[in-house]
Amino acid sequence: MKYRAFPQAIISLFSNLFSLYSCLQQIATSTNALQIVPPSSNDDWRDLASLLVETFDEPRVIEPSPSSSSNAMNTLINKLQIAKWNLFEISLTKQFAYNQYVRTARKMKGKKYAVLLAKDFNPGSEENEHRAFNEVVGMAEIGLTLEPSTAAREERGVGDTTNLDLTAEVAMAPLYASVPRATVGVLCVRPTRRNMGIGQTLLKKCEEIIAESWGEDEIVVEVEPDNRPALQFFRTSGYCFGRTSKSESARSIDGVDVEMRNATVRKLRTFEARPHLVLRKSVSRIEDAIDDCNSG
Repeated sequence: MKYRAFPQAIISLFSNLFSLYSCLQQIATSTNALQIVPPSSNDDWRDLASLLVETFDEPRVIEPSPSSSSNAMNTLINKLQIAKWNLFEISLTKQFAYNQYVRTARKMKGKKYAVLLAKDFNPGSEENEHRAFNEVVGMAEIGLTLEPSTAAREERGVGDTTNLDLTAEVAMAPLYASVPRATVGVLCVRPTRRNMGIGQTLLKKCEEIIAESWGEDEIVVEVEPDNRPALQFFRTSGYCFGRTSKSESARSIDGVDVEMRNATVRKLRTFEARPHLVLRKSVSRIEDAIDDCNSG
């Protein structure tokens, strides 16, 4: 009996070891599996659209006020907005964002344009019977935008370049020629996954592509003045305010007039121009950019 039980004990031991190995492998995968990749399927584009809409477009709740009657009205408005959002706004807006990015990707194929997804391991939940999958937790969009040359901006002290007649600028080349500039158009991380280094990983990949694959030496980002977390994120990543001394549209920050321009942003299913602060970073020597920004 003892000899018969021995092989069974060995089989049980190996089975337990294999289960332990699988568990350790799953843990290792879950902590080290952040991937920065371009969308490769229709599901990826759908997940990207969902991330953007859930990050930027969900209705904001009206905060309570001291007046009780006003609070009752605000509560009703909040409920109506949420009901409208859940009934049809969210699905229509996700489809709009999906169409926008798919069309742009097709149009810009082969050009200096890229969309990147940050995917992380998700072990699943009861809703999907604990089936593991790679969840889209962040995204970034990079491309080239036209702006007046450095000489033009310095000569005219331009902060807001959006309303310039770029055709006239080109006609006055080389002093006022418009030049393409590498730009981070959108960078966002799912709210529940922020402060985990995902945004930094995305940004570093963007900088790597722009510097090494595209051969560009400077990156521009445009941030809405009220978006303090984004401003802090880019400034600690080595991005400096574009400075100007003559533009009436410039904003003073820490006693320095900084460059501003209008940028087009998507809001639900429309586009609108909003003023943005301009930040820049040299990627010809990324390792020195943060020190340069702090000492400037």
